[in-house]
Amino acid sequence: MGTAACAFIVVTPAICGAQEGPASPITATTRTEWVAESVVGPQSLVAGVFVAGFGTAIDLPPEWRRSTDGFALRYASRDAAILTSNGLEAALGSMWGEDPRYFKCQCNGVSHRIGNAAKLAVFAQRSDGRIGPAWGRYAGTMTSSVVQNAWLPASASTWQQTLIREATAFSGRFVGNLWSEFWPDVERHIRH
Repeated sequence: MGTAACAFIVVTPAICGAQEGPASPITATTRTEWVAESVVGPQSLVAGVFVAGFGTAIDLPPEWRRSTDGFALRYASRDAAILTSNGLEAALGSMWGEDPRYFKCQCNGVSHRIGNAAKLAVFAQRSDGRIGPAWGRYAGTMTSSVVQNAWLPASASTWQQTLIREATAFSGRFVGNLWSEFWPDVERHIRH
């Protein structure tokens, strides 16, 4: 890779002063735990119920109907997509020195913290501490969006629906980042 390309990889717009650093460098075990948490962790389980419930309520895709079986299909489909996407992100990211974990903003102001959540939806911290494009995430979400066409019904496997799934993968990451950024503060206020 040329120097111009390398410069692009490690230079990103500064949205907030800094992110918290990782407690320790990410290991193969930590990557595996990150993938498992993304599928069966409490945040994912709650999000899965919400997403599958919403899909069932609006009957999308309609082939799966508004039923318990339809809810189960939607929930399983979401989990399979996350496992595919995050598994690829963890594997490819390890080769490229990308850390898929979210790091809270060490800055003041809600707008800076929201900016950090948005930035880390599309960028990842590198093993040298710099922030750059999350190539593993891009490859994982695109592959997952295409692979889902193998099990989704016809109405949900068009090229348009594939692109929508790709966009919702990044917006879902952003929402998850917002949760990670702000929930500890909300929880602290609730306890007092």
